[in-house]
Amino acid sequence: MFKHTISSFFAVSCMFVNVNSFAADLQTSSLNIAKPQTPNKLAQPCLQLFKEGDKLISEAEKQPGTHIQVKKMKDKLSSSKQKILKMDREMQQKSCDKGLIALNNLKQKY
Repeated sequence: MFKHTISSFFAVSCMFVNVNSFAADLQTSSLNIAKPQTPNKLAQPCLQLFKEGDKLISEAEKQPGTHIQVKKMKDKLSSSKQKILKMDREMQQKSCDKGLIALNNLKQKY
């Protein structure tokens, strides 16, 4: 079970690193011209990505000896959410789609 928790931690960390790096790449493109959306206009893939991230963190919290990793996961998820909320809807869509693909690929491996 601990191996699964570590795998989950790794998956969530990689997923949000991918989303953040993809967002950084997009910020230099012409997509950044659009006006940022308000939080209630969050793209559907982002809602799903956040839900999956919260679910993995919840599962990790139930495992003994993972409190340090869980705190890091929560901090990373919170930071990623804030960055995504500042993006325009099209950038949110692309970033979160990429994050969901990365998460699903990692889930299949573990």
